[in-house]
Amino acid sequence: MPDYSVLSMLQRRMREALAKREPFPKDKEKLLKRLARTREALMECLGTMPPKITQLNVRKEAEFLLAGTEVIQERIVYRTEEDVWVPAHIYRPIKTSDEKLPGILLIQGWDLDKHSLPEFKVKLASAGYVVLFPDNRFSGERKRARTGQAEQCNFLPVAGLFGLTFIGMNTWDNMRALDVLSLRPDVDDEKIGVVGLCWGGMQAWTLAAIDERVKAVCPVCSVSTYEALLQDYIPWTDGHTCFGVYIWNWAKYGDIQDIIACIAPRPLLIQNNVNDTWFPISGFYKVVQEVAEVYRTLGAEENFRYEARITEHDITKEFGDNVISWFDKHLKSTE
Repeated sequence: MPDYSVLSMLQRRMREALAKREPFPKDKEKLLKRLARTREALMECLGTMPPKITQLNVRKEAEFLLAGTEVIQERIVYRTEEDVWVPAHIYRPIKTSDEKLPGILLIQGWDLDKHSLPEFKVKLASAGYVVLFPDNRFSGERKRARTGQAEQCNFLPVAGLFGLTFIGMNTWDNMRALDVLSLRPDVDDEKIGVVGLCWGGMQAWTLAAIDERVKAVCPVCSVSTYEALLQDYIPWTDGHTCFGVYIWNWAKYGDIQDIIACIAPRPLLIQNNVNDTWFPISGFYKVVQEVAEVYRTLGAEENFRYEARITEHDITKEFGDNVISWFDKHLKSTE
């Protein structure tokens, strides 16, 4: 009986694409050239970017002390394109000196917004970081439909008319978020990190791969391979997946580990839930194996760490504590 599903065709195409993929070179100079080509390809696959950088016009609309804490929350609004405004929250500790602090871009999970992760963002600020937590496109105050998924179904096909992609638009906004952090007088622009959950974690490793202003990155519950998604996961979950996971035309250039490897040799901590219902653990371990080899080739083994545990699809206390320890080591250390 013929297979009428599109899945078999996609699985075949993935096998064919991966058969052409070459392993990472063991020679350092060849590896660096490979990573540079990958960054160029990634920029191409992210789609059309705005032709110019628009003035941010950051506007602070409110500021107050969070009850029971020593953390100040600000509400700010800034611009990433001529007609694109981003509402965001800043979380920062009460300062007792003029010392600049490390800045952290926090990126939300799927269909969440800047009000999510209530404990982690406050704990991060309490640990001595200035945390920027914006609404992504199609989320929070930036969506018109009831859910972000519905919003994307409405607008992503139209955006495609102009060469715009889902991950590309959010990556552009995330690059401008780094500008917002860098320009703050209380932030050390040489000490900026990124942490994200789920597709926010995917945005974190995509951003860090192309923007070297990110000095340390911690994606949580957001790492696997496209191979695992197509072969091990989607067939058994009724095709359950989301727009946020896929980068247009990327199979032409490689798999997810090729993108994540571009972060090397900068500090990278990846953490996943073993029983994750979004990012298969088999792909996680494949990424770990190949990316660890990249860090070894570049002589930066100490800058790569991973952890997988049976837990929840969330920045849990354990995951969050690891993130803060990682940032403390790589963004606060004077060594």
